[in-house]
Amino acid sequence: MQPMKQNDDIRSLYEQHRDRMLSLARFLLGDGEESRDVVSDVFASLLERPSADVSHPASFLLITVRNRCLNLLSRKQMKERVHKLLPIDEPTDDELPQDDQLEAMLRFIDTELTPKTRKVVHLRFEEHMTYRDIASHLGISEAAVYKHLAQAIRKLKQRFNP
Repeated sequence: MQPMKQNDDIRSLYEQHRDRMLSLARFLLGDGEESRDVVSDVFASLLERPSADVSHPASFLLITVRNRCLNLLSRKQMKERVHKLLPIDEPTDDELPQDDQLEAMLRFIDTELTPKTRKVVHLRFEEHMTYRDIASHLGISEAAVYKHLAQAIRKLKQRFNP
């Protein structure tokens, strides 16, 4: 087992395995810039963490790249689902809800949604927190944040836009 910590060791690993790591990342992501970012992040994380005993550095590095690429793809898919659910365009003046309807929607959120869903909606739309920040704050996954928001929006649509 070799401890991975010294800058020279990491530089040597980078020079030995960079091309294979980049090829794997490009294959998974289909984007050269993102691939370079993933490989750079892997090596940056090696510099930041305490020395780790790794018996097969090549396998370790490729698996780490694969996992980071899969995480990146997963985050992209979640963002795409959210963008489909929540329109990016700002509503026009005639699409904005009237004060009475807005009050009814807020009352609905306060009375008809579960406490956790209500909290997620509050953090997202009133506190303008990111999915990651909400997940960290509430101790849930980003996917759970997405599900709570999707549920809230679905219920609001059913109630106010049948």
